[in-house]
Amino acid sequence: MANVRLGTKAVGSIVKIKVNGTVKDFIIVHQGIPDAGIYDASCNGTWLMMKDIYENRQWHRTNTNDYAGSTTHSYLNDNFYNLIDSEIRAAIKQVKIPYQKGTGWGSLATGENGLSTKVFLLSGYEVGWAHNALPKDGAKLDYFGSGSGGNSKRVAYNGSNASTWWLRSPYTVNRDTAWTVLTDGSCDNKFCEQNTCGVRPAFILPAEFWVRDDGSIAMNCAPAINASSTNLGEQNAPFDFNYTVTDADGDPLTVTEKLDGKTTATRTGVVSGTALTFGQGSTAENFQRILNGSHTIQIIVSDGKESTSASATFTKSVTSASVTLTTPLAVDGDITVAILQVTGSIPDDAVFKAEVTNNAKDAAPVWQDATKEVQKGTNIVFANSTAANGAAFNFRISVSRGASGTGGYIEAVSGAFQ
Repeated sequence: MANVRLGTKAVGSIVKIKVNGTVKDFIIVHQGIPDAGIYDASCNGTWLMMKDIYENRQWHRTNTNDYAGSTTHSYLNDNFYNLIDSEIRAAIKQVKIPYQKGTGWGSLATGENGLSTKVFLLSGYEVGWAHNALPKDGAKLDYFGSGSGGNSKRVAYNGSNASTWWLRSPYTVNRDTAWTVLTDGSCDNKFCEQNTCGVRPAFILPAEFWVRDDGSIAMNCAPAINASSTNLGEQNAPFDFNYTVTDADGDPLTVTEKLDGKTTATRTGVVSGTALTFGQGSTAENFQRILNGSHTIQIIVSDGKESTSASATFTKSVTSASVTLTTPLAVDGDITVAILQVTGSIPDDAVFKAEVTNNAKDAAPVWQDATKEVQKGTNIVFANSTAANGAAFNFRISVSRGASGTGGYIEAVSGAFQ
């Protein structure tokens, strides 16, 4: 799976947010503005409500059903707000929600005149209820059903038991009670001071944020690596390990390549979607520096905020080597004799062969076996006496392991010709 935008998650999905250091489940109860006629534009985003009751408390310290002046409103935007994970807390939107201004006998305030807040209780209309003593301080959120038919979606738990929880809506027939959701999901009013009921905090986050596979919310989407393979098997010649780095946020990327824990290359300012090849294995010059045995490639990509890594393994088992000149040594006149020395560590049972040519620039050079002369350190007398494209010297040395399996190396090839 991959990270997805918070705003694309289905209503009813669960996301996870730390509160006071403990991960809590939050339900996505709505996406976007519930009703543009009564909600301010600031309410556009992803609406979240805590799945379970966080704690029980009075609605207000006195029997006065003024939500804006209530201790619950103050608590949610001070004590509780500061318990939310700092990254999420900084992202919670400052919104203006519909509310009954003053007590239950007050007046409805909507749109830009709504209550400025970050954390709040849902209203009776938002959870799907309508009643003649309920102010029209909201519109039904998509998660909830209407009336008694939506009771099951309103039931909340405190531990293993269903429990009554507060709404922000005051009872409009008096000034001392507020609406609650009962244990069966129905609604009733209770005294603001004399009753202790559950609190289910709600807030709105920007829809552009990301939800990880584990349900946690992130401001940034970590970069990704799409590799051609993770098990590259045996590689005995230069090879291509291809991969592509992407970043959903479009951030410039830094890519680090490692072989067996050692950095071999670093690329900066890489654009999302760039296809790359692991450099250490892709050229003969670099590949020959890799010793035989098992190896691990690691690719690390960072967007400056988060990093992602991917690994691949391969085994190198090179038991032979060959050396020749890329460009033959051309001379005027003829080449009739040469001497060649190979220094290094070549096991006694290794299969060794040395060849030389004096017409290396011709289309089909004549290669002469000089193995015995090289091993003995004696002169090589050329049998060939033709060179259509002029005299030019080259050699090719090949060596492979013998029955013992003992490894070796060629340190240098030196010599002379005339």
